Amino acid sequence: MNVAKRKLVLLLPVLLSLVTLVSACGGSNTKTGNTADPTAEVQKATQAPAKEGKTVGGLQLPIVSDKLELSLWSPSGGNFRGTNFNEKLSFQQMEENTNIHIDFQHSTEASAEAFSLLMSSGKLPDIIYNDLWGTDSGKYGTQGALLPLEDLIEKNAPNFKKILDDNPDIRGQITSPEGHIFYLPNLVLDSQDLTQMFPQVRKDWIDKLGLSMPETTEDWYNMLKAFREQDANGNGKKDEIPLVTVNLENIMMLFAPAFGVDYGFFVDNGQVKYGPNDPKFKDVVTYLHRLYDEQLLDPNYLVDTTFQTLTEKVTTDVAGAWFGWSGSYMGNFTTLMEGKHPTFKIAPAIPPKGPNGDQRHVSFRWQAAAHGLAVSSRTEHPDEVMKWLDYQYSEEGILLNNFGVEGKSYDLVNGEPIYKKEVTHPTNGLTNTQELLNHTIGGGSWATVADTRYAEQIREANGQTENPLELYSDYIDFDSKLPPVQFTTEENDVVVPLMADIQTYVAETINAMIMGRQKIEDYDKVMKQLEKMGINDVLKEYQVAYERFKGK
Repeated sequence: MNVAKRKLVLLLPVLLSLVTLVSACGGSNTKTGNTADPTAEVQKATQAPAKEGKTVGGLQLPIVSDKLELSLWSPSGGNFRGTNFNEKLSFQQMEENTNIHIDFQHSTEASAEAFSLLMSSGKLPDIIYNDLWGTDSGKYGTQGALLPLEDLIEKNAPNFKKILDDNPDIRGQITSPEGHIFYLPNLVLDSQDLTQMFPQVRKDWIDKLGLSMPETTEDWYNMLKAFREQDANGNGKKDEIPLVTVNLENIMMLFAPAFGVDYGFFVDNGQVKYGPNDPKFKDVVTYLHRLYDEQLLDPNYLVDTTFQTLTEKVTTDVAGAWFGWSGSYMGNFTTLMEGKHPTFKIAPAIPPKGPNGDQRHVSFRWQAAAHGLAVSSRTEHPDEVMKWLDYQYSEEGILLNNFGVEGKSYDLVNGEPIYKKEVTHPTNGLTNTQELLNHTIGGGSWATVADTRYAEQIREANGQTENPLELYSDYIDFDSKLPPVQFTTEENDVVVPLMADIQTYVAETINAMIMGRQKIEDYDKVMKQLEKMGINDVLKEYQVAYERFKGK
């Protein structure tokens, strides 16, 4: 979407809300011929005190006349340096605009464990954040822990409803098998932002050694071997770690598609398959064992599993390639090395093509993410909760969630929100991602719409004048990616216990084979064991859920 079009999309709902306010009519999303100066109108809408009253996309503000407190459970997030989200200026402004105070209840333990404890406690807050609502919402919804939201959306969420009406595929992505919506997701509406993680290579090492950017799995082997044997960092030591990672999954996303499979579930001509149960997966393991055996894959990948350890390897000039995000990996590494390394440069690499011509990029998301906010059945204020959630999807809420508060973290320049230099180039020792999270939640990790200008500006601040994500559009295959299917309670009762054991077995066995502790020649025994463990029963349930999702 070009800048002019995005600007029009941003301004129309605000202009309409002003017309609505003057005419004292209900909210409308119909286009208008209002010719007022758009910058002035946006400033007027975003700065108007809540007590005066206004509408945003048909939602009346403030939401309540008397201050209301709602509780919300959420992990605090690894890049946020504070202790409570109410320290963020965006939530302070949101409270002023809506007259609703959020009592944030942050977990101090690992989020998965803390979430499980919360849901089994019976003491639920009004609103609950989860990374896995795509699969968990139907389960907890049918148990009665979550409210079905479709009627509340119809009644109290004009902004979110308009998004569903304009993007009908999203409704299917968040609807449970029983036909209910149990959570509101993070959304990406600009297709270029659907790519998530991607291969990243030290371009200065490539240039120094006279290599070309890798295109095939054999190119990757030769490049990594050159990094290891030809002193790519130039310090006279053989200390290069050609390929680093924080987990096996990232390396699998990089290489498994080149051999025609995925590490998890995928779709092959309409048939749901599980990668490790496919004979071709043996070729993936063989390739990764080759890298590990020749010390081209980090020998400590099973031990050094934190982003901090990976960052240390990159910033001490020993890491040559990895699979990661645009901002927190490529952008942050570039920022951290600025002024400290004269040639440091990272470049995106295309997905490697395998020996049989397979080539896919698999790390991309659907428009509706699995993470978002659900409403507890224990809430005493379902209407107010839904209105507050709807505010996150209004143009005003989207701006707050992505950019923060005008004058604090960004300025409006010709109607466009532009981050302040203190955010994009902080001098307090924080990365720009960390500094931004002092001001706002970040559009990609909250139940709102991710604004593409957020990613653009952070990327450009990190020296990336081109969008690396555009490189992968030709390699994305929606037909091969398993969509966010949801299971009925009965299907879940089959899938969950079986997969718990299967995933543990697969991880242990595949790692052992990569490291040479088990013979790869025995891979047929792995497949037989998976059959004994019930993988065919799991695949049957996945196939049913997939066909239901596709409307077959």
